[in-house]
Amino acid sequence: MGTFKKCNALNLTLRNRNADVEKINNCIDIIRNNSSIFSNFRGNNLLTTAVNLSIQNNPEESFNDIIIIYNKLKNHFFNNQFLVLAAQIIYNYRNINDVDLIVVNTRKAYDTMKKNHLFLTGQEDICAAALIATTSNNVEQTFIDMEECYNILKNNGFYSGNNLQALSHILSLFEGFPQEKCNKVLLLDKILRNHSVPLKSYSLPILGVAALTNIDYEKFATDLNSANNYLKKQHGFGSFSLGSTVRNMIIASLLSLEFIENSDSLTKEKLIETTNNISLNIVLIMQIAAATAASSAAIAASSSS
Repeated sequence: MGTFKKCNALNLTLRNRNADVEKINNCIDIIRNNSSIFSNFRGNNLLTTAVNLSIQNNPEESFNDIIIIYNKLKNHFFNNQFLVLAAQIIYNYRNINDVDLIVVNTRKAYDTMKKNHLFLTGQEDICAAALIATTSNNVEQTFIDMEECYNILKNNGFYSGNNLQALSHILSLFEGFPQEKCNKVLLLDKILRNHSVPLKSYSLPILGVAALTNIDYEKFATDLNSANNYLKKQHGFGSFSLGSTVRNMIIASLLSLEFIENSDSLTKEKLIETTNNISLNIVLIMQIAAATAASSAAIAASSSS
């Protein structure tokens, strides 16, 4: 839950919002009053959903819309906790694309993931499939580029696994040739490791975001290191309570969005056009990473008990 609290704090920060505790608690009540005790909207998803609802003009109406999308997804997937976040991802794009079409394309995207990486693709990848379904103008080409990115990075020292697959998912959201995008990722990864602030494990998708939204990698690494040294001294953000992976992930997200906001209008316009609202996607990518991190932590705790 600690990871979720920090990541939801980041969610609001990235949106330039303060936490409205009263409204968040009201949204928690809305969820509890409209879902069963065993619902996937409870547990780890409760706080994230409540925070997302708290920034809506009509939280109750928004929750009803999310429930409708969630039920549509259940017609295409086995019921699981990641459908909740996938439904919220689709909800964010409901006014841009047809929801029923997005749901169908989410299933198609997920099936392609399974076809390409049968043993790597899990339920958590449904969220990435939803993000691809909402943002890609050419899903077939997106997956061709995705696989090329995966293989390039695998052949250049990245461990072959689900985290690398998650990174390749995110790289597919950005324009550019696969080799060009991967070169940026490889360079930033090297620089961050030289500064002892790597973005690794389930934070690899954020490495992709940082590599493709920043220009001065040395400055980015220096700023990340400086912010890390400050943040780890704050209550609840130390190595014991949070860990460097999530902490670096949080800082990298903030720095990437700061770079975008401080860019000239032409650069910003290209970035936003390129990624179909990069600011929103950073939030969504962060939420997917947080959900994966929390799920991994729960599995590890269960295995050790």
